[in-house]
Amino acid sequence: MTKLLKILTYLVVLFLCTIEAHAQGNSNGNVNGNGNGYAFGLGVNIPQISIIALRSNSSTSISLGLDGPAEAGLGATNTKDSSIWVNYTFVKGKNTRPKAKVYAKISSGSVPSGMTLNVEAKSPTSHGKGNKGTSTGEITLTSTDQAIIENIKSANTGKGANKGHNLVYDLDLSSYNIVNYTAPVVLTITYTIAE
Repeated sequence: MTKLLKILTYLVVLFLCTIEAHAQGNSNGNVNGNGNGYAFGLGVNIPQISIIALRSNSSTSISLGLDGPAEAGLGATNTKDSSIWVNYTFVKGKNTRPKAKVYAKISSGSVPSGMTLNVEAKSPTSHGKGNKGTSTGEITLTSTDQAIIENIKSANTGKGANKGHNLVYDLDLSSYNIVNYTAPVVLTITYTIAE
């Protein structure tokens, strides 16, 4: 009786092993309900992306000037604006685009003599995902591209004002002796995201 029980146990175990092997598929390792299988290739394509935008709660056009002194003998004071935000999306390429920078320049118009226009990108907010860039600190805007944010890896900042990097503009009266105000000046500041 004991031998018969052992034989039946071996047969049940063998039967279960056969069912398990059959359920795992044919000799190619492919599976469907009948033990016959099909294989297919799945391609994954991730595009390289570089998009940048400026956002504000009101307008991305701002007005800067100097605040006059409260009393005779005092100097005019600088004015600042921090109403504009930089939003971007960047997906790096395999080898050719490991990271990006945001560049800024004056693309039309010129700052009046005796004055400088400075801008600084603050640290990114917590919105968005990925490895957002870091500020290069305050720069004085010229007609040449200068990096204002660097080390952007695959990331997005979120869309809208109060997301991304806050831009702080500072109009500075640097040389009283050569200031010559004639009429309001309109400048165009261009931001670019590039490797």
